[in-house]
Amino acid sequence: MPDRLLDFSNYLYNPHAIPVILVGSIIFCIGLFILLQSKKQASGKAFFLFCVSLSIWLITIGFVYCANNPRTALLWYKYFTFFGVVNIMPSGYLFVAALTGLLRKQRALVAGNYVIANIFYALALVTEKFIALPRWYYWGYYPRYERLNILFIVFYLTLYVALQIILWRRYKSEKIPIKRTRLLAIFIGFLVAFIASVDFTPKFFTVAVYPFGFIPMLIFVCILAYSIIHYKAFDIETVIHKTAAWVLASSTCLIPIALLVYWLRPWYQKASPFEVSLLCAGIFYLLTIYVQCTQPKIDHFFQRRKADLEETLDKFSEDLVYLKGLNNLIRRIEQTIADTLYPQYIAIFIHNKERNGYVRINNISEGEDITADFLEENNQFLSWLAKSGKIVYKEFVNIDPQYTLIEKEANDYFNLTDAMLAIPLVLNVNMLGIINLGKKANFKKYRASDLYFLNKLKNESVIAISNSLLYENMEEQVKERTKQLVKVQKQLVQAEKLATVGTLAGGVAHEINNPLMAILTNVQMLLASDSIRDESDRESLQLIEEATKRGRDVVQKLMVYARKPLESREAGRIDLLKVVKNVVAFIGYQLAQENVRVNIHANGRNGYMVIGTKNEFEQVVTNIILNAKDAVKRFKKNGVVDVFLDHDGEWVRLMVKDEGEGMTPEIKAKIFDPFFTTKDVGKGLGLGLSICQSVIERHNGVIKVDSSPDQGAVFTICLPTAAMIKSAVSG
Repeated sequence: MPDRLLDFSNYLYNPHAIPVILVGSIIFCIGLFILLQSKKQASGKAFFLFCVSLSIWLITIGFVYCANNPRTALLWYKYFTFFGVVNIMPSGYLFVAALTGLLRKQRALVAGNYVIANIFYALALVTEKFIALPRWYYWGYYPRYERLNILFIVFYLTLYVALQIILWRRYKSEKIPIKRTRLLAIFIGFLVAFIASVDFTPKFFTVAVYPFGFIPMLIFVCILAYSIIHYKAFDIETVIHKTAAWVLASSTCLIPIALLVYWLRPWYQKASPFEVSLLCAGIFYLLTIYVQCTQPKIDHFFQRRKADLEETLDKFSEDLVYLKGLNNLIRRIEQTIADTLYPQYIAIFIHNKERNGYVRINNISEGEDITADFLEENNQFLSWLAKSGKIVYKEFVNIDPQYTLIEKEANDYFNLTDAMLAIPLVLNVNMLGIINLGKKANFKKYRASDLYFLNKLKNESVIAISNSLLYENMEEQVKERTKQLVKVQKQLVQAEKLATVGTLAGGVAHEINNPLMAILTNVQMLLASDSIRDESDRESLQLIEEATKRGRDVVQKLMVYARKPLESREAGRIDLLKVVKNVVAFIGYQLAQENVRVNIHANGRNGYMVIGTKNEFEQVVTNIILNAKDAVKRFKKNGVVDVFLDHDGEWVRLMVKDEGEGMTPEIKAKIFDPFFTTKDVGKGLGLGLSICQSVIERHNGVIKVDSSPDQGAVFTICLPTAAMIKSAVSG
């Protein structure tokens, strides 16, 4: 067999073979192109197998036409052509099953179709009861089918009817318009393909019906190819137009050359090989010059739109250097898109941390009804956009498999925003914002060149927006930090004033104490003498004595709380219970005036002895009790502050519990920070608890707080006992 097929004496030139071989080659190229465009899609792979089967049929039937004897023609048809023919319909059914999503359910049926088809092929190889010696027609040798091949025709028609039923049912049940259109186009394409069945007529009957089935098959394959890729290869029309223009332009050159060759035929038939070579070289030179002059003009004509978009991008990039502020940048992006693509509306959203979402920051043209000014951050479609960073076209969502998992969410998003395009502004998986574009004002679709332009614009815009947001955030941070520094400066000045007042208070108290002692001494001497006989005078002196004593007590307490008290600051043994009682006695009147009562709970017999400075401990207890009073007053009109003391031989615990408003976890975490306060401006510096913490820690103790909103607060101070410190020192 190989010797016969490779023997060129068994073939002759047949012009009828050229169109079928050419169409077969074109169909193979179309199938390969679709496969490269959709490598991961089952429908693309199935379509390629379908095109391969058609190509084998058409290309090898061309060799059958060129055979000059029936035996060579029969070998070509039985071993090659019939293999392509039997696999056409199983591959077509595979394609329809993959396209309609039935492939997983019908895998066994699809495999069975191929098995049955290739059984017919095997029978044709081993017996002559399927395919007999070809007949000669005016277009060349053509195969002759025996009656048993009717079984193959029945199988062939059964698969055809089955796949058409699947397509029609899916078309009737499909709700998405663009999918319905695609299914209808494929259904019509298979109807056109059925015309190719005319090629079976000369195989069964001695009727010279020209086998023109390759023509409807080419049309059919083109319909299928366009139905598959029309939503991805938007520029297919441009390719077709460009090809047509190239064919027309080439014709202007090829026709004169063909006429020249025809007129010079008498000459080159008599010319020497050298003269013919010169003629061919001259024609080739003219063709080269023509191509160099014509091709750039055709390319420029069809690439003019792309060139305009590139120029717009260059201008946009130059302008970014001079733009300052986010608002100016947004206006420039909006203007660039509007002047280039002419969408009906443009909505630009920027992420807002405080609102946990995306806020539209540009103005929509008057008359436009945009249903969304704010987009939730937890929207699943927006989360998918943040991860993918891809521009999404509404028309792709229902037909591109990559959107299967978020198809519903994407449709809801586009219905909400009335957008056709969603352009995510993503930088390092962080979506800064999103741009929504409406339909084009001229009602045309967005093309591949438009998406390419938007993708480039997006990349440059993301960097510019990121820098602008960073700059604005830095400005805000600088302003906020400046305010904080001014506030801290005022607080420090106030703290210094208080320190000065404390120092002055100690001196003033000392100066007042001496006159009070003189008054008290003289009053007591008068009362002790016998010179006062009038009872009213004695009562007056007694009133003076009592008032002087109260003044003396106040002055003594003021000296205790002064910054530099008169008593020594050296550490010693101190009973913490006495400290608490002194503080309550000193501020008890103030608390009573504000309807706050202090209860002291202490049952220790041996006291609560610690080592430290009395003045500092009194300052700590005072601050905590006054803070508790303020917390109660902010929560209700009156209340109670409980002070608990206990010890276990090693530690003395002081707990101050209030019935106040309590604290949130955020406030509790900052309560000991310097200058942090929850009080109104002018009523607190935020230094009290910070000082308390430093005092307690300096005495090797611990202070902590336990609080919940509306549940009050408990401040706990733990200090080592004097006995524990003494044993540690002696050890």
